[in-house]
Amino acid sequence: MQTPTKKYVVDIWSDFVCPWCWIAKRRFEKALEQFSGKDSVQVNVRAYRLAANQAPEPMIAALKRKLGNPHSADAMMDAVTQYGRSDGLEYRFGTLLFGDTADAHVLVKAVQDPVVKKRLVEALYEQSTTYGKSLFDRSSLAAIAKAAGVSDESIEHAWSSPELRVEMEEDEHFAAQLGSGVPLFVFNNAFSVAGAQPEAAFLEALNKMQEKARFDEGAFIGQVCGIDGCKI
Repeated sequence: MQTPTKKYVVDIWSDFVCPWCWIAKRRFEKALEQFSGKDSVQVNVRAYRLAANQAPEPMIAALKRKLGNPHSADAMMDAVTQYGRSDGLEYRFGTLLFGDTADAHVLVKAVQDPVVKKRLVEALYEQSTTYGKSLFDRSSLAAIAKAAGVSDESIEHAWSSPELRVEMEEDEHFAAQLGSGVPLFVFNNAFSVAGAQPEAAFLEALNKMQEKARFDEGAFIGQVCGIDGCKI
C-alpha cells in the first residue's frame, strides 16, 4: 500500500469500464469538497479489472450477456444514464467498449504528479464513456494521456515497466481480500463504502473517518506513564 503523506487516506478501487464507477467518483469528489478536512486527505487510485484477459467488445453486448437478458441490460443502462446526467456526466453506451483495462491502469500508475494523475483518471472516464475513445489501443490511450498533460516519458514507462503491472495485480489481490466489487472506497484503512452511494453517504463516511482518527489519536495520547505510575 502507498505510504500516506497526509493525515487522512482514502483508497479507491474502480475500473474504467465499470458503469457505476464514474458516477461514484463524481459523488465522492463533491462530498470531499464539502469536507472540513479536505486539504488533509490523500486519495489513492487503485486498480481493478472487471474483464481481466478479455478482448474488447461492445458494452451493450457485454451487459446483455452478464445480466442474462436484454431487458435487464436496458434497465441498467437507463438507470446509469439518468443518474449520470443528474451528476453532470454523459453516458453513451452505443460507443462504449468493455474489456481488459490493464494498459489504462498502468498508465495511471506511471504518473507521479497527483494533479496530472487526477486529470488523467477523469479523462479516461470521459473520453471512453462520452466520446467512445478506446481504452484498449495504446495509441488512443497515449492521445488521451498527452491531452491530460502526461509526459511522453511516463507513457513509455507505462508500457515497458513490469513493476507497474505487479502493482496493478497487488491492488486487485487486496480488493479480492476485502470481498467486494467496485467501486470500493476504503477510509483510513478502517472501514469501507461500496457502490455509487449518494453524495451525503460519502460525506458521512469522511466525517466518520475524521472522528475516528481524532478518537484514536486521543486514546493513544492518553495512555502515558510518569514517575507516579501510569494512566489509562
